Amino acid sequence: MNKRTDLPPLNWLKTFEAAARLLNFSAAGRELHLTQSAVSQQIRLLEHHLGEPLFTREHRTVYLTNSGLAYLPVVQSAISNLQRHTSEIFSPLGKGRLVIEVSIAFSIMWLSSKLSRFCAQYPELKLQLVHANWDNEFNRSPADITIMHGNGDWPGMQLHPLFTPKLKPYCSPKLADQLSEPSDLLSLPLLEVLGTRQGWQEWFQKAGVKTDNADTLYHKTDNLAAGMSIGEAGLGVFLGYPDFFTGQLNNQKLIAPFDICLETEDNYYLTYPKGKPLSKSATVFNEWLLDELV
Repeated sequence: MNKRTDLPPLNWLKTFEAAARLLNFSAAGRELHLTQSAVSQQIRLLEHHLGEPLFTREHRTVYLTNSGLAYLPVVQSAISNLQRHTSEIFSPLGKGRLVIEVSIAFSIMWLSSKLSRFCAQYPELKLQLVHANWDNEFNRSPADITIMHGNGDWPGMQLHPLFTPKLKPYCSPKLADQLSEPSDLLSLPLLEVLGTRQGWQEWFQKAGVKTDNADTLYHKTDNLAAGMSIGEAGLGVFLGYPDFFTGQLNNQKLIAPFDICLETEDNYYLTYPKGKPLSKSATVFNEWLLDELV
């Protein structure tokens, strides 16, 4: 093969990127809406153009050659930059809709009351909030930005942690009056949020409280927003993130009876796919949200 230094056609590079990432010509064809034979042909044309093989073919399996391994990140970076700059140049801010996929609790307890400030800065930008609760409910529909709760183990996602990952007890002032030490909590109803990896048992252990044979009543809910409402009504004590409850603490709807915090694996994260360029509207929302949390 005669080596070429001029740029090959973009569609050949896109086909190479998909085939190299998936290491499967058929899967690359499905992603690009091409036949397997069309993928193979474009790869052969690209290899001929470059003067070197990019894949080693063994039966029905393909592997990247050393040149292919070296070329893949170069091609991926070039395509990503082209996508990002195209979006920045040709997607004017304020035209279209910003779709935010967001945890129910985060939306109710933090985001909704602050969105008016964002809209005041960008009055022509249309917002669409899509709510979800469990991990498997997210990413069902295209969204510009996603705000999820969990331990951040989401491969392929860019993550921005939003809160200090610590939990401490909250309750109504009426219940707080019945508490003088952490063990007193065992005599009150406690609220558990389903799906959290750490909760009351870990908090009691941190506080040095033995829970053996304790006849404690546990109520359960599937999201922290409901837990907060139930707690404000005086039904029980729940664990929450201190960053969430500044407003409720200021107006005395909630009390933090003890300043013992449990470090947790979970947090709320602003997320979006790695390598996917953000639109202008998603970029300004990302910056605004992170500034609000400072």
